[in-house]
Amino acid sequence: MRKMTIDPNLVKIIDQKIDEKVSKAIESVQLSLLKENFLTRDEFLKAMERIDARFEAMDKRFEAMQEQIDKRFAKTYERFDQIDFGHTDIVAGVAYIVIKREFRTRGIEFEIKKRHHFTDEDYFVYPDSQDVEIDIFHVKPNVIGEVTLKIIDIEKVRSFIRKIQFIEKMYKDKFQKYFFCYSINDAIKADIESLLKRYDIELIVPERE
Repeated sequence: MRKMTIDPNLVKIIDQKIDEKVSKAIESVQLSLLKENFLTRDEFLKAMERIDARFEAMDKRFEAMQEQIDKRFAKTYERFDQIDFGHTDIVAGVAYIVIKREFRTRGIEFEIKKRHHFTDEDYFVYPDSQDVEIDIFHVKPNVIGEVTLKIIDIEKVRSFIRKIQFIEKMYKDKFQKYFFCYSINDAIKADIESLLKRYDIELIVPERE
């Protein structure tokens, strides 16, 4: 019987086909496993976009919360800055001691009493109130003064100037004028000092001990 031989080239081609099919099968299995256990590139990018969107939304919420907190603190500090000694230290007597000391160094001696109230029927001082409160007021010697912790608004000085004009018109006499404060907003300090000087009001900034 004649022995049958196979063309080597045919064997090579068959081997290549088998390898290709096996490789494809393995690749298919690998892709299935990867898809099942891992994200594709597009899926990964989409997932990252969702995560970024969530963090961005959180950042915006935190920024909004921080802005609200900052506004609340700003309002609190503003109220604190504008509060006068009449509602805090004057009640305890501390501010009056400081004021009396400053007057004493200027050769002025008189008993300082608590706030004085006058009725402004013509609304000269305030457009929405007839009540005029004077922190420091004395007749003979004629002394009028305003006391505050910090000046952050020039209107604080302008309203005091109107109080002076109102009182001097009422008493038909001139008064010595004093403005007590511990600090002035740097942005308006020059304007404040110029305005006080124009109306002959002495600015007194007590030294902190």
